[in-house]
Amino acid sequence: MKVAVVVSCLKLGGMERVAVNLADAFAQSGHDSHLIYFKNRQKQILPRNETVKLHLFDLKKWVLLTGIGSLWFLICKLINIFFRKTFPHFFAYAQAIAFRYKLRKLEKKNGCFDLIVFRGQGTFGQIWPFKDNRFVFVCESVQNKHLYAGLSRWVFSSLFENRNVACVSNGAKDSFLDLTKEHKIDCRTVLQISNPNDYQMIRKDALQPINIDLLHPNPYILGLGRLIPLKNFTLLIQAYHYARLHFGLEQDLVIVGEGKDREHLEKKVSELGLHQNVFFKGAQTNPFPWYKQADLFVLSSKSEGLGMVLIEALACGTRVVSTDCPGGVRDIMQGELSRFLAEQDESSLAKKIQLSLNHTPSEELNNDINKALIRFDQDFIVEQYVQEFIQ
Repeated sequence: MKVAVVVSCLKLGGMERVAVNLADAFAQSGHDSHLIYFKNRQKQILPRNETVKLHLFDLKKWVLLTGIGSLWFLICKLINIFFRKTFPHFFAYAQAIAFRYKLRKLEKKNGCFDLIVFRGQGTFGQIWPFKDNRFVFVCESVQNKHLYAGLSRWVFSSLFENRNVACVSNGAKDSFLDLTKEHKIDCRTVLQISNPNDYQMIRKDALQPINIDLLHPNPYILGLGRLIPLKNFTLLIQAYHYARLHFGLEQDLVIVGEGKDREHLEKKVSELGLHQNVFFKGAQTNPFPWYKQADLFVLSSKSEGLGMVLIEALACGTRVVSTDCPGGVRDIMQGELSRFLAEQDESSLAKKIQLSLNHTPSEELNNDINKALIRFDQDFIVEQYVQEFIQ
C-alpha cells in the first residue's frame, strides 16, 4: 500500500512527533510510506525509518508567488479583521489549489496513493476545499463547538461534511460527535483510531545519556510538554508545593518543554519559594531518558486528545499520575491505573502524587499497564487504518 502522512510542519511538538511516528509505522509494516509537510522551517524531528520519503509542499509560498494569490492573501487578512480566526479557512481556497497541483505532480512521478492521512485540524484546515475519498482527517483534541462564533456551523461543515474522520481517543470521538450533532454535519466515516508507538525505539532511546549540562543530580518528579495554559503546569507546580508542605515530598520537580507560559511559570515558582526545587530544562529532542530517570511522571492538563506522554512514560517503566481531564486520558488510565487519576485541584493532585510514590506495584497494576501499551502499539494502529480505509 502507498500511503502519505501530511502535517503542517516538523517542529518539536507532540502532534508532529505523532505524524512522524505514523509514517515510520507504515514503513515498518512494509508499506510505501511518504511524509508531506507544508512549512519550510527548521526540521526538528524526522522519520527514523530510512524508507520514508519526505516531501515539502510549501503551499503559502507557491500561492504568494502568483499575483492573484498575493491579492487573495490581502483579501483574507481583511476578512479576518471582521471575522476573527477565519484567515486560514479563507486562504485555504488558494492553498487547496496548490496542494492539488503538487499532489498530482508527485503522484505522476511515484504512483497514486491509496491513503492520505492528515494529522491535526491546523493541517487539513489548510486544504479543506480539496475533496478526495482517500483523505482521512485526524482529530487530535477535544473540540470547541463554537470556536468560530456565528460562523462555526459553516466552518465546521466545510471541514467535516462527507469526510473520513479518525479521532485519537474515545473522549475525542465523543466530543467530535457532539460537534457534528450541534452543527448537523454528516461525515462519511467517524472512527476511533489512536496514535502509534514504537516501544522498541522508545526503550532504546530511554537508555541514551542526558546532556551533561542538563543532567539533574537529584531524584525528581517530571512534567513534560508545551508550556501553554492548556497543559496547566501552574497546577502541577501548586500541587508539588502542596505535597512538599503536607507530605514531606523530597524529590525535585523537573519540567521539560518550552512555550509562551514559561515566564508565568517561573514567576509562580519564585512566589512559592521553590526556586531551589523546580527546574526548567527546555525542549528536548529525546524526551525518553527524562521519563526513564524520573521517579514519577505527572500530567496536569485541562484536556488531552489522548495523552501520549502517559503512554511514553509507562513504556519507560515510570509511574504516572494524571488529572482526570476531558479527552483520552481514561483510554489509558484503566483498571488499577485509574487509582492515579486526580481532580483538577492542587490538593487532589498532590495526594495522588503521594499515593503513587508510596504505592507498591501489584501484578494487577502491571497487567493493566501491559494492556494499555498493547492498545497503542504501532502494528495494531496501522492494521486499523488498513482495515478501515483500504478496500
